[in-house]
Amino acid sequence: MPFRFRVSGRVTEQETGTPIAGLLVRVFDSHWLHDDPLGEARTHADGHFELQFTEVKFKVPFEVWPDLWLEVLDPSGERILNSTRHAVRKRAHVEERYEIAIPRRSLGVDLAQAAGGLN
Repeated sequence: MPFRFRVSGRVTEQETGTPIAGLLVRVFDSHWLHDDPLGEARTHADGHFELQFTEVKFKVPFEVWPDLWLEVLDPSGERILNSTRHAVRKRAHVEERYEIAIPRRSLGVDLAQAAGGLN
């Protein structure tokens, strides 16, 4: 039976700590040639997201643990709001949790208003 991994976390507006719902979170396994997509999830009303995958998604010869990074995109999936590509979690654990705070200026007016960040 394949080994199960879980990536979860919460996305908030940096200035207020308000959770942001409806964002697309994509998770990748980093490689020197190309990165393998492991899956995607949406943030819920409380800003939380969760994604599960098995080693079948990332395993190549001699690789036992994934090297994880993720990106957070706007609801349409067209604009990257945040990326952890510069901070890959090498040899990630079976469960990894992320706390991501996105600056208001990166959200744009519509998302900031939805998060309660603009009055």
